[in-house]
Amino acid sequence: AVVSTQSTGWDAMWTRAEAAHPEKKGMSKRIRGNLELPQVPVPLVPTLRSAQPIVEKLWLIQKYMSELQYDYTGCQFFEIRKNRPLCRLMEVAKTIMREALPIKCLEAVVLAIYLTSELTGVNRFPIAFRSKFEGETYKHIVLGVHFNGRFGALGLSRRSTLMYKELRFKTLAELLHQYISCYRDCCHTVDRIKLGLPVSHDKQSMESILWKYMVIRPGRISDKDFTQHCDSFSRQLRGQTAHQMKYAKQSRDHANGNRPHSDNSDSSKKPLKNSR
Repeated sequence: AVVSTQSTGWDAMWTRAEAAHPEKKGMSKRIRGNLELPQVPVPLVPTLRSAQPIVEKLWLIQKYMSELQYDYTGCQFFEIRKNRPLCRLMEVAKTIMREALPIKCLEAVVLAIYLTSELTGVNRFPIAFRSKFEGETYKHIVLGVHFNGRFGALGLSRRSTLMYKELRFKTLAELLHQYISCYRDCCHTVDRIKLGLPVSHDKQSMESILWKYMVIRPGRISDKDFTQHCDSFSRQLRGQTAHQMKYAKQSRDHANGNRPHSDNSDSSKKPLKNSR
């Protein structure tokens, strides 16, 4: 459930915290309304200078998101509807910065899109993972970045190895294999990766993000096919705009007799556990 930052939302969060804490209501009585407690520092939004290298700018953005911290409360503070226009998601990003509350992986991707919008030479695209562990299915998402022939990623996770990746990977396949290896270290098996279209740098755009453009299933294809899929996406990423890639996909679907696919259907399904 999404928790409002208004008083009713805070009450719901405190009720949940009291149920989980050993001191129950005694904990909240000690904290709520206590003006003598030290002020909680609020992370400062990074100031990006034109002379800074892109790698440094990306690191500063990641550092800021990490300072907001991952949301372990069990409550979701910000509602992200993936089918909303980009401009509406950017309004949510501004709310995240204003409230400075912990966030989860999807909120981190939206925030990263906002903070990188001025980096016009950087391609940003969503990378969504689905993994299995002990019969349970988990989902996670990061924002892939591509600049000057190198790939990396921004994001947040419970696991430090499943979020930020420095802009140093020569190919997309190398980046994805790195994530798959990190998942394996967490005893998870990645069974699906979704690559979305590049996101517009126009924060006022009324277009929605296409979260699923290409699907790769690592366990069902050979390493050679895996690399070919990644290379195909990379070539399109370098040579075409998001509009061109979307049009090309629609043309292929039509030629193959497939119905147009809307990734926004995910938002109407019962959400699976968000693992990382």
